[in-house]
Amino acid sequence: MQKVAGSVMAEHVMALMFGLTRGLAAYVPSQSKGEWADEAVPESRMWEVKGRTMLVVGLGGIGTEVAKRAHALGMTVIATRNSGTDGPDYVAEVGLADKLRPFAGRADVIVSTLPLTAATKGLMDEAFFDAAKRGALFINVGRGGTVVTDALVAALHDGRLGGAGLDVTDPEPLPAGHPLWRAPNVIVTPHVAAALDGNEVARWIIARENLRRYAAGGRLFSEVDVDKGY
Repeated sequence: MQKVAGSVMAEHVMALMFGLTRGLAAYVPSQSKGEWADEAVPESRMWEVKGRTMLVVGLGGIGTEVAKRAHALGMTVIATRNSGTDGPDYVAEVGLADKLRPFAGRADVIVSTLPLTAATKGLMDEAFFDAAKRGALFINVGRGGTVVTDALVAALHDGRLGGAGLDVTDPEPLPAGHPLWRAPNVIVTPHVAAALDGNEVARWIIARENLRRYAAGGRLFSEVDVDKGY
């Protein structure tokens, strides 16, 4: 459902990013307690994203939609992908997987849209967060298993990361009492980035067309490469 979900998932990424750059992770809980918490977020954590650098990890259908929106906001976008180093005009630089850590060291915002495969499982580990630019924001709308959760929690607590927006976690659902619930400057949404009013219509259209094509011996939409795992 990449073509259905890509656009709205990119908007979810933007929502998580703005929630972190404008302090909503602190202000919304204060609102629920009736507190006028005008000092809850230091100005050093109130960012303008214009002029910042975003790294998109996984420049596929979803990652491309994220990059398009970030560029429109005045951000410099760099990205990694496995299929090559070509990219759209609004992505300043595209690297293969070996550029992941060097690129992370340059990015103010890191967005992962990666699928979970043997190659990506636990890819964002302690070494990755060590390589990231200090104070960067980390956003994950791909799969929770691509991240070593203990390493993420540690990076949040010691300031290597400035915050995280997570629509996916490992484990998932995130159990009550898990350290991520209490980690500083974190927004967690329950794997809803692809949720969209009316998208069941588009899903059924694709399913019906794929059934028609299958019966006719044609090529299907959104084919999965079993060897790649996505």
